[in-house]
Amino acid sequence: MKKNSFLFLLCLLLQAPLSAQTGTQPLLELSVRQTTSLVFPYPILSVDRGSGDILAQVPEQTANVLQVKGAREHFPRTNLTVITTNGRLYSFPVGYAAAPAALLLSLDTPAAGGTPVLLPGGRLNEAQLDNIARQLAGDDRFYHGIQDKAGGMRLTLAGLYTNGNTLFYRLVLHNASSLPFEPETVRFATRDRRQARRTASQEVELLPYYAPDPNETLTEAATARVFFFALERFPLGRGKEQVIELYERNGSRHLTLRLRDRHLARACSLLLE
Repeated sequence: MKKNSFLFLLCLLLQAPLSAQTGTQPLLELSVRQTTSLVFPYPILSVDRGSGDILAQVPEQTANVLQVKGAREHFPRTNLTVITTNGRLYSFPVGYAAAPAALLLSLDTPAAGGTPVLLPGGRLNEAQLDNIARQLAGDDRFYHGIQDKAGGMRLTLAGLYTNGNTLFYRLVLHNASSLPFEPETVRFATRDRRQARRTASQEVELLPYYAPDPNETLTEAATARVFFFALERFPLGRGKEQVIELYERNGSRHLTLRLRDRHLARACSLLLE
């Protein structure tokens, strides 16, 4: 009898920390005739349905909303797992309900913060990058003097930073013209510094995994705007250069910055809190 009591107590002690670490949300009730919307604080990275009894979709023109409903009535208990770009995992037990208690669930409160997860390659999550962008917005300690001018516009590399496998670029666009400047795209690539005759230039495009919101890139006349980008560190190699190209939407003002190995080597170490 004492042995059984000891085993029962041991099971309780082992289960307690596991339950505290699951980060599971309250029961999510789904109906076949009503759609439930889950709103996350950051864009959705992946969705895993415990069974085909759950129908799920991210609506067009959104990135942080997940619409879910049941595929059939009285389906057995299952679960739903969502990972967002701020490195958080949300786990929902799911059950059937003819009339769900809630059709809108907002996950932007501290109590619904999910469980932290690591992104591939040790990449910083979007919440960390947002915080870094805010910290570096007014940081002008590291001026590299790399700039280009066109039509009253001046694009400057005002800061270059590094942390782990990530390079951070702080670009400042000054508009001294009488017309607003709306960027169409900012392009990063590596290419040969010198192209021999009849030889194709080797160019590789680099895709930032953090970039400014396209809705907040308009630079009005006689103003300046700061842009923040994050890229995975890349090998530049001898005879190569990195180019940063800024194109104007429906305009001809095109700005290009060129960086070499010596510029990348001067990137300032960024210590994260």
